[in-house]
Amino acid sequence: MRFAIAAVLLVAWVAGAQATPFHKGASLQIYTFPALRDGRYEDDPYPARTDAFAHFQIAQLRSLGLDHVRLPVDVGPLLDDPDGQQWRQFRLPFVTLVQQLHRAGLGTIVTLVAPSRAGGIPEDQLDGLGGPRFSRYAALAEQFAAELSNLHFDALALEPMNEPQQMCVRTGDVDWTVYQDVLVDRLRGKAPLLWLGLTGGCWSKIEGLSHLKSESLQRPKTFISVHFYDPFLFTHQGSDWTLDIMPLISGLPYPVRPDIRDDEVARVRARAATKARDRLASEQLLASANAAIDQYFRHDGKTDSIQRKLAELDAWCRRNKVTPERIIFTEFGATRSGVDRDDRVNWLRDVSNAIESHGWAWTLWVLRDGPFGLDDAHGQLDPALLRSVGLASP
Repeated sequence: MRFAIAAVLLVAWVAGAQATPFHKGASLQIYTFPALRDGRYEDDPYPARTDAFAHFQIAQLRSLGLDHVRLPVDVGPLLDDPDGQQWRQFRLPFVTLVQQLHRAGLGTIVTLVAPSRAGGIPEDQLDGLGGPRFSRYAALAEQFAAELSNLHFDALALEPMNEPQQMCVRTGDVDWTVYQDVLVDRLRGKAPLLWLGLTGGCWSKIEGLSHLKSESLQRPKTFISVHFYDPFLFTHQGSDWTLDIMPLISGLPYPVRPDIRDDEVARVRARAATKARDRLASEQLLASANAAIDQYFRHDGKTDSIQRKLAELDAWCRRNKVTPERIIFTEFGATRSGVDRDDRVNWLRDVSNAIESHGWAWTLWVLRDGPFGLDDAHGQLDPALLRSVGLASP
């Protein structure tokens, strides 16, 4: 018995020293945003699941040049499931989809997303290592790990929680990194050879990684999951679900052009003033927006801003002896809302090229649909946007 356990651990350690099988990917919104009615989950909360994702669509993903997809799963309905009915309904279509992706030559990163119903945030599940919500969440994560492990695919991974906490480190309370170690231990017990994603706080930004413990980083067959939306003012301009100033900002170019900078600043500030009047925003909010706009044109919107940010991650990797093959940018993207297409092309090209120059992998958020999709107004994938990240046209 001891020999068998040691053999499994040795295999896992050797596998952990290898590069991950993920290089270029995209997220699919099949299990995000569960269907609600009157504040409660529908009987079928994932109406866009496998049966809406035809075989030809899967084949198209591979032809674009992708080698994996990321499946974020909002687990709210599965946590709110005392008799296990939702899990039984979810399980077979989910496993079938992963198998279809595998047959098409696509790996899968499954990412568990904490419930967002009624304004919920991931920290709601972190109610103490022995807390009822965390205990239920961890048990569900184990179910996912066991299902994925049973498939015996190497190009298969599980991220225990998407963007787990807002702060880089929680003071006066148990930090995410402690919960993560517990989760990884439990998941490894169910799935000795499954790839597992490690991430930090600060919405999984680069800054959050500095608080990961060095011993955690040496765990076998793990990768480091990073999200990248910098400069944030550009990637999320016009959004109404982030910072309070963002709805006032649109038309930011990337990169900033020094020769016509004054004209561009004036136009962006004029748009912000108009939107502030339309929204009856306060003078203080408009002043904050204008200060952010000025900062963008002076510093954040320059072409070297992305490389400067990635240099921080490169330095962190060198300090912690994390090889490039273990870094995956599991989310990056820029909104199309009020943004010139050429500016999106510039940003996507610069970010993907910079990531690849370090030997890191990436996963788009997302390929199509919503403000971050690479599709046009008619639902067709935009060849220029595809080329910007080195993908082929369908």
